[in-house]
Amino acid sequence: MISGHHLNAATRYRGGQVVGLVDRDLSRARAQAQRFGIERSFDNLPALLALQPDVIHVLTPPAQHLEVVLQALAGGAHVYVEKPMALAVADCEVMSRAAAHAGRQICVGHNWLYAPAMLAAQALIDDGSAGEVVQAAASFNYDVRRNPSFGEHHWSRDLPGGLAEDLAVHQLALLVRVLGAPRRTFAVSRPHTAVPAGKSADVRAVIDAERGIGSIAVSLRALPDMSLLDIWCERKMLRLNISAMTLTVQRELKVKRSIARGLANFDIAAQLVGSTVSSVWKLARGKVDGSYGIVPLIHAFYAALEAGKPAPVGPEEGTQTVAMLRSIWPAPPAPAQLGAA
Repeated sequence: MISGHHLNAATRYRGGQVVGLVDRDLSRARAQAQRFGIERSFDNLPALLALQPDVIHVLTPPAQHLEVVLQALAGGAHVYVEKPMALAVADCEVMSRAAAHAGRQICVGHNWLYAPAMLAAQALIDDGSAGEVVQAAASFNYDVRRNPSFGEHHWSRDLPGGLAEDLAVHQLALLVRVLGAPRRTFAVSRPHTAVPAGKSADVRAVIDAERGIGSIAVSLRALPDMSLLDIWCERKMLRLNISAMTLTVQRELKVKRSIARGLANFDIAAQLVGSTVSSVWKLARGKVDGSYGIVPLIHAFYAALEAGKPAPVGPEEGTQTVAMLRSIWPAPPAPAQLGAA
């Protein structure tokens, strides 16, 4: 499923060419290659690396990221790796060292950083108009019952936090970008029969980060499906609806406080109407990204490579996000190695 977004981005990049696809199931690789007009398909990575591609996109489940990323780097390619970067901080660090040794870049697929609402909020933070960031809160409701592919055999079952962990990556990446490196994390999670294997159905965590305090909430039962991010700054509060691609700005109105309370609602309503109409119009005309940031992030990575600049989402942010995942859902201990004397 995710390869379609990546191929859409790669085939639309000026001067870019997709030279081949790899899947252990060669028939699936060939079918996807045919959809996008790609000539070559393989069932192993060395065959693709023999074509000397500039970039390899690693779209496997995260348990396989380390092996595939290291092969790609050793083969001379830059790497775009899907989120999460890996399952363990140590694996992320191995990848980072390998990239530095090979003189290659790793971009981590934290695509929500390039969602339209987030780009607009980031601009207000970067230009100083919102003031210094103080706190941030991210939430994600996802009705697991609407996903027919999820169940006993979905790959996310192998994650310590299950599907909730796979979804939480998005919110944690937003918090890392806004608040900086995490220092401490305090979390509570709860299972439910709607989620198999006793995995988390609801989780909430508080993060003490470099530039402020953050929180995250994920529910696989609450409705409606929606992703929100609130960013409290010294002069403005930014409210992002990632799902609806809207950004509203709460600000101090230069009128009497008693009047401002009423006018604030009209101000927010006007912003929502304007932002919604603009998003719908742009989507209808194909002028705005509908991939939740996947396409623009990939294009930003390619542009950075051409310009000799660092990846737009580097391995440091990927590692910090994985560190928070493991603080919320610690990995189970490795089985003891037993032997006989």
